[in-house]
Amino acid sequence: MVHAVSEFQRLLAALGAEQAAQLSRLLARTDWLDQGELLAFITDAYPEAIAPFLSAAALLTAQWYDEQPTSSTYTAAPAELTPAAQLAVSGRWAMLQTAPLDALTGSAARALFNASRETVLTNVMAEPGARWARHASANACSFCRLMATRGAVYTSEASATKVTGRGANLERSDRRAIAAGQMSRDEALQRRSVYRSQRLAAKAGKNVGDSRIGAQRGTRALGEKYHDRCHCIAVMVRPGNTYQPPAYVEQWERDYLDAVEATRAAGQTKGKYGAIDLAAVIRHMDHAHH
Repeated sequence: MVHAVSEFQRLLAALGAEQAAQLSRLLARTDWLDQGELLAFITDAYPEAIAPFLSAAALLTAQWYDEQPTSSTYTAAPAELTPAAQLAVSGRWAMLQTAPLDALTGSAARALFNASRETVLTNVMAEPGARWARHASANACSFCRLMATRGAVYTSEASATKVTGRGANLERSDRRAIAAGQMSRDEALQRRSVYRSQRLAAKAGKNVGDSRIGAQRGTRALGEKYHDRCHCIAVMVRPGNTYQPPAYVEQWERDYLDAVEATRAAGQTKGKYGAIDLAAVIRHMDHAHH
């Protein structure tokens, strides 16, 4: 099992709180600046102010990666940080919002957690046989709850920069079995990771038992799947190790299935074949949660 997931998430949150306090002190010195001067100031000062926090997040994540049980001898390295020029763009945007400090600290929190996520993804891609999963807090928003249940543990063989870059996709029957406690997520993934039907295997030019890993369907970057102040983290699952989501994810699985059925019953689907409308599912989960 992966060690200290919630504890590490709280560590990043504490680091983020220190970062927010630093930014509050930074902006307190800008009251006398006009807009042009403020934008010029933040272009240099914002990246410089948060760089140590981003570096710390990446370094701590690499250390956490190395502490996980594994049969591998691979050693993790911190990911490259977001370029200062890109951070400066976010800083200038924040200064033009109605609540500049709130916008700035929200953007900075996203950058900090992204430094951790990117460190996990980069090393999972580099370590043969490694995988990763999305971990959300028990009080996560409906969007994050949905994303944390949408299939599974991602693999390094499939591109971790794509929405569906995962080893196998869980189907509704798998979700029901997981929600009912009939199998673990890893067991469901193992079943879906190989061809079990002769017809489907032949259609793909494969044999029964061959790996199904590698199919890509999405192109939206995973970084876009995290919002400002999102505390979801990427959890590494190193070779020889397993990952079991927190117990509360079982209820999320049931909530997701209920939301899918409710939106389909209401005709809230997409396309001629009735594909799931994730926005409608999230709205239903929000309504049910409140």
